[in-house]
Amino acid sequence: GEKRLCLPQILNSVLRDFSLQQINSVCDELHIYCSRCTADQLEILKVMGILPFSAPSCGLITKTDAERLCNALLYGGTYPPHCKKEFSSTIELELTEKSFKVYHECFGKCKGLLVPELYNNPSAACIQCLDCRLMYPPHKFVVHSHKSLENRTCHWGFDSANWRSYILLSQDYTGKEEKARLGQFLDEMKEKFDYSNKYKRKAPRIPSDPPASKKPKIDDSASQSPTSAEKEKQSSWLRSLSSSSNKSIGCVHPRQRLS
Repeated sequence: GEKRLCLPQILNSVLRDFSLQQINSVCDELHIYCSRCTADQLEILKVMGILPFSAPSCGLITKTDAERLCNALLYGGTYPPHCKKEFSSTIELELTEKSFKVYHECFGKCKGLLVPELYNNPSAACIQCLDCRLMYPPHKFVVHSHKSLENRTCHWGFDSANWRSYILLSQDYTGKEEKARLGQFLDEMKEKFDYSNKYKRKAPRIPSDPPASKKPKIDDSASQSPTSAEKEKQSSWLRSLSSSSNKSIGCVHPRQRLS
């Protein structure tokens, strides 16, 4: 029931600067496995101009796994505004009058420090990871993690565009008034640049009984790892897909782009 993306399209656009060996290595580490499209799906991809008509087959990857793969290969944090890179081993927290701690529970969890003053555009790096001390935009922070990466967990239903549902107020705040005050600050931050008004429609915020739709959809059941023969078969199939497309896919349909 989850959206799937065209794998060759991702390889030839978003991940075009990475070799198949690098991509295969990350897929093995994250236990990401792809499926083949049906004949009808293959025909649609060709008609839409996403695949050449000579393509014999096509791999599909779930949107959740595509986000995990791209995060591992592409997403890096930035240094805090007042940090000198030559002294990066001693990065300090960006403590301000309005900053407060938040966390997410996606792909292994992560704690961060939200600096509202830095959130001046939708892609602003305004959340500082408490582990590496680097700064991330909200939609990249929710896929960032250091500790338990849950590589053997079956993940589904994730969409970084829904970061407003995944970022939560830190549980370190126990006082009733403090939680209410900071919760209001977090709500105000989430309402900024919410052009589709999705978050505002979920107001008022009810901490004691949050809507199910605001929880990350993570299945804790362990995924079945395929045999080494199957993994080798997939690697060779991935190489054949790339060679068949020959990195000549020039039409990237907007509906297929990763966020």
